[in-house]
Amino acid sequence: MEITAPGAPNLIASTRLDRAAKDFEAVMISQMLAPLFGSVRTPGLAGGGPGEAVFAGLLNEEYAKAIAERGGFGLAESVKAALIALQGARS
Repeated sequence: MEITAPGAPNLIASTRLDRAAKDFEAVMISQMLAPLFGSVRTPGLAGGGPGEAVFAGLLNEEYAKAIAERGGFGLAESVKAALIALQGARS
């Protein structure tokens, strides 16, 4: 038998909503950064080649996650509010 404090399921649900909203914002930021970094050409001596092409997308995703974790563009709060509203409509 698992013992939980009153309100614990709501806290877990809220944490999951926060994570989902931040993840969504990170994806949006990544999509916005892709053309920006796609237009940057690195000289052959400092990079480039097939290795850079493989890892450029991963670096872009990490930049986006870092930006979203630090507040991003504020999109996560709107997404979280919309998810809460959808949950309320389903209840």
